[in-house]
Amino acid sequence: LAFLSDHEIAVATRRGIDRFAVADDGTLTLAATYPDAVASVLASNGRELAGITSTGIAVWDAGNIGIVARYPLTQPAAALAWHGDTLIAAVPGAGVYFFGTGDPQFVAEDAHDIAVTGDALYVAAGVTGIATYDLRSGGPALVSRIDGGDRNFARIAATPQRVFAAELPDTISVYDNSGGALSLIARFKEPAQTIAASSTRAFVSGELFDTFGLSTETGAPIRVFDDATAVGEFRDLAGPVSGAATDGTLAYIVDRPYFRVIDVSTTAAPREIASLFIEGIGDRVRVLGRQAMIYGRGDVQIIDVNNPYAPRLITTYHALGGPPSTAAFGRNVLYEANPYSGFHVVDFTSFGEPRQIGGIKGHYFDLTANGGDVAYVCLQTDVAPVDVANQNNPQLVKMLTIGPVQSQILPANEHHADLLIVQTLSGVRVYNVSDPRNPVEASFTPTTLSGPLAADGDLVYLANPGSLQMLDVSNPARPVMSATAIQPFEPLQLATARGKLVIADRYALRVYGPDTAPPSAAPPSRRRVSH
Repeated sequence: LAFLSDHEIAVATRRGIDRFAVADDGTLTLAATYPDAVASVLASNGRELAGITSTGIAVWDAGNIGIVARYPLTQPAAALAWHGDTLIAAVPGAGVYFFGTGDPQFVAEDAHDIAVTGDALYVAAGVTGIATYDLRSGGPALVSRIDGGDRNFARIAATPQRVFAAELPDTISVYDNSGGALSLIARFKEPAQTIAASSTRAFVSGELFDTFGLSTETGAPIRVFDDATAVGEFRDLAGPVSGAATDGTLAYIVDRPYFRVIDVSTTAAPREIASLFIEGIGDRVRVLGRQAMIYGRGDVQIIDVNNPYAPRLITTYHALGGPPSTAAFGRNVLYEANPYSGFHVVDFTSFGEPRQIGGIKGHYFDLTANGGDVAYVCLQTDVAPVDVANQNNPQLVKMLTIGPVQSQILPANEHHADLLIVQTLSGVRVYNVSDPRNPVEASFTPTTLSGPLAADGDLVYLANPGSLQMLDVSNPARPVMSATAIQPFEPLQLATARGKLVIADRYALRVYGPDTAPPSAAPPSRRRVSH
């Protein structure tokens, strides 16, 4: 976003630029939307608004967002800044462009980010350090360069007192800027993929990254430092909503780094009733009875939700694998599978720590089970039932080469037997698993949808960004596919029960369906008594 004035901001979205009025108390009011102005990064000098586009840089009049100029670039810019009426653009691996009156000027720098304060330009120039340019003369003049070769700077913010430079993903260097030449004050570890500055303070936002490059939110989307001393933070719902399970009344949500319990009985008014911080939490969630499991990154966390107002982490199983891992409940055990360390049968109740009691080597990408002695696993080209009647010696029973993406078991009802729903890249296959060790194909429905799926009763929901399809399998031999009016933004996991559908839609939890019975009231607080 960029400030157009003290009381207006422009925000770049996927559908164009939104203009908001900013009240004195910070309240935002949408004033206009400009769908023809599409950009990823914005900067304004109060008179003009510049944005990075797919073909270069566009400049609009700040009053009516009418196009003023376009500057094509052969490589995409990474950052913009203004010095008076001169627009400055940083292009990594190329240099810094200066667009003003006359022909553009150019200096060669590995420019990942830029910051302007007064007449000085500071460039985060990767491994070549921080470059300082004087903008007062006829052209930019290099003044100094610091920490070249030792660091790899990607973000920068500057004030007349300080320069803060960040190395991705989690190192910040603080430089004194008051004497005319930069001198290092401190260097410290802090997730900082975005950084801004005011006086001697830095405002940073960033995520944590694991060994697989997967991110975890800190739970504090804004953190404030005075030089290198933490002086404040703003805690909020910061991360993607990545997992959702439901029993029709409650939704169990993964909002990393939190596990949340949401009352969804009133569809139009979901409300949080509990949250639990979990270190190293996974991305997806399943629920069976009064236990929830969280998985997705190689570990499995088991949560006691017997009292949904006070969920409790019971234990964590470390599979020594990696993402995308998957897990499901078996008979008094859990099943875990991943592409690295295989399929595992895990006893999480008989020992002090969860212990693997059986397993099969292989590369597994999906797993489904319904609490019984048979699980269904997806390999790169095959789906296969796993017989776990002997939990110490599970066996692959039958390989079906269909190119599976994911699967789910649909329990039997008055219309059909137990069904295995398998999504492939070309369509949905429905298998009769009344004999769970011998799936028999009942039908194939072509579709190009490849996002998450959920099933309950006679309905299977299949989601993609922008669309949700519904497959009626009341007659498994002749399923009927139909469209819905639901348009999720980026669905990551679906769940459905008792007519309720919940979608973990990255930026929101979406709830659909009829109102259901409310959850039981919270148990009274226990008080100590003397005997």
